Amino acid sequence: MCILLAGFGAYLLYRKDKNLSELSSTWKRILGAFRFLSLFFLTFLLLEPLLEYTKSKVEKPILVIAQDSSESILNKQDSLAFAENLSDKINKLRNELASDYEVVSYTFGKELKEEMNVDFQQKTTNLSNVFKEIQQRYYNRNLGGIIIASDGIYNKGSNPIYEVEKLKQVPVYSIALGDTIAQKDVWIDQIIHNKLAYKGNSFPIVVEIASEKIIGESSEVQLIKNGKVLESKPINFSKEREIKQIRFETKANQTGLQKYTVTVKGVKGESTLINNTQSFYVDVLESKQQILLVANSPHPDVQAIKSAIVSNENYELKVELAENFSGNPKKYGMIITHNLPSAQYPMKKMFESKTPTLSFLGNQTDFNAYNSLKQGLSISNVKNFTEAGAYFNSKYSGFKVSGGLINSLSSFRPLQVPFSTQYQVGNSVEVAFYQRIGPAKTNYPMLGFGTANEKKVGFFVGEGIWGWRLQEYAENGSSQFVDELLQQAVQLLVAKEDKSRFKVSGKSNYELGEKVQFDAEVYNKSYELDNSGEVTMKLIDENKKEYDYQFSPQGDAYSLDAGQLSSGSYSYKATTIVDGKSIAKTGEFSINSLGLEQKNTQANHQLLYQLSSVTGGDMVSLEDINSFSQSIRDNKNLANVIYQEKEIDDLIDLKYIFFLLLLLLGVEWFVRKRNGGY
Repeated sequence: MCILLAGFGAYLLYRKDKNLSELSSTWKRILGAFRFLSLFFLTFLLLEPLLEYTKSKVEKPILVIAQDSSESILNKQDSLAFAENLSDKINKLRNELASDYEVVSYTFGKELKEEMNVDFQQKTTNLSNVFKEIQQRYYNRNLGGIIIASDGIYNKGSNPIYEVEKLKQVPVYSIALGDTIAQKDVWIDQIIHNKLAYKGNSFPIVVEIASEKIIGESSEVQLIKNGKVLESKPINFSKEREIKQIRFETKANQTGLQKYTVTVKGVKGESTLINNTQSFYVDVLESKQQILLVANSPHPDVQAIKSAIVSNENYELKVELAENFSGNPKKYGMIITHNLPSAQYPMKKMFESKTPTLSFLGNQTDFNAYNSLKQGLSISNVKNFTEAGAYFNSKYSGFKVSGGLINSLSSFRPLQVPFSTQYQVGNSVEVAFYQRIGPAKTNYPMLGFGTANEKKVGFFVGEGIWGWRLQEYAENGSSQFVDELLQQAVQLLVAKEDKSRFKVSGKSNYELGEKVQFDAEVYNKSYELDNSGEVTMKLIDENKKEYDYQFSPQGDAYSLDAGQLSSGSYSYKATTIVDGKSIAKTGEFSINSLGLEQKNTQANHQLLYQLSSVTGGDMVSLEDINSFSQSIRDNKNLANVIYQEKEIDDLIDLKYIFFLLLLLLGVEWFVRKRNGGY
């Protein structure tokens, strides 16, 4: 149709144009052709034609240079001269490779950081995290190789060999730093102790002492508190290199954060005494939270719930069968029920108590009896049972559900849930998980929390959570996420409601080098968040030195970043003004002096060699780094990758179409104008 319209228009214009009578027939045909083409393109473009074409993109191989910035690198070295020499050689290598590869630089210690300045101040080294992070950041990219400059010493995370094996066809080139020569030394390798203890109870402390080149000598290990030696034990060394355990037992006599110190007396000729002393902290509480778990009958879910809860030292769990229970519900901080109430055991008195209750509902539950108890959930007209998975309600605000569990929910085996369409939750109940039947997401609740009958309540609809724990353990080597969920549910219900209008929260224990951070909330008379006032905090260290800070407004609340503090125990007092009255909150926290980088000072070049060997890379010393450039270029697997992408554009967007039309119409106009055609 465009061709017909264009031809008809050109024919009408040039068929009997008397103004061009003196123009030759050849020029008339040329002008007619120009008019035909211009009319054709204009009418064709009105149809909005699309142009599909293939575009090629070339991506150079990516080379990642990761430099170890931990303290152990400078052991036994002239720090300034070594740092300058390392920086010069790395920069020279980077410049040599930049012409043929995309070179990116990182430093690492506890974390992988995208920067080039190396300060050797990192207190820990996590080598496995380096390879894990690189793999995630360059997933589906042309990652050609990893150049890692390190001494091979790691004291956080798992063995990096496991992570390196996941990097398919990505060679690791190692630059071996540090000194591999072992020196005479004894150090505290680790201290195994309770993070929590209860007043009046005794708790064990196991100290692992490592030694190097100390044969036939002896020393003494001391447990110290407040400058007083609580206990002292001898230790004898009989091998070239060995690790020995010393066990202490001490009693918790005071509540609060208690500092203990373990010291190993130095031996003659020892290379350093820095790693002979280590402190740790134990939080001593008045008593444990008492929790009761009552089940209608034995069930694997009961064992799964028990295993998750008893792993938390804050809780003391008692498990009873309904037929044997005759105790007083009021003596417990919380009650967990499984398959109750049932036809045989209604347990009405227990449910009507003011003790917070978490109900696991399953095949043996009498739902008519449960509905009559008004526990925040009603399930009517139950017609047998069916299978359902779970999905997370992103609007849930009761507690933070870990990303690992949210990601795992879709793959977890389904639970046995009541087959019903008549679910009803109370107005004060917030649902954390909903049921997913096959691929379909429903609005039937599975896990929820709220208040009913003037007490806290929670419910979990379905049987088979034991399968979640087993599946997570089979896939990840632990049941961390499922256990964490159950513990958070318990913590939410067992915690006494804080109706204070001023709240301050923060960690009770920090690692050396970690930022100390706090959050604060202030509420008005309507119990709404209000950050119009000022919140201050005073920190007091072990030497009674005081530090003053001020919180900053963050959203509707407040936050404080106190930065990095030296190791030790601290107390704090946060203060604000509410309705003209001063309100204060106090607390304690500790900062551990791990000294991990000082424990093992012998470089592990064998590990670096393994990292390079299993990936097809190479290992060199810092002095031979110049050979790396050629070794990398000789690797034929480091090649450009060409991506072809299909793109679709509107034809009218192409500029040369415009210029072509301008040329056709312009030439026609000029010739006609010159020959009197206008």
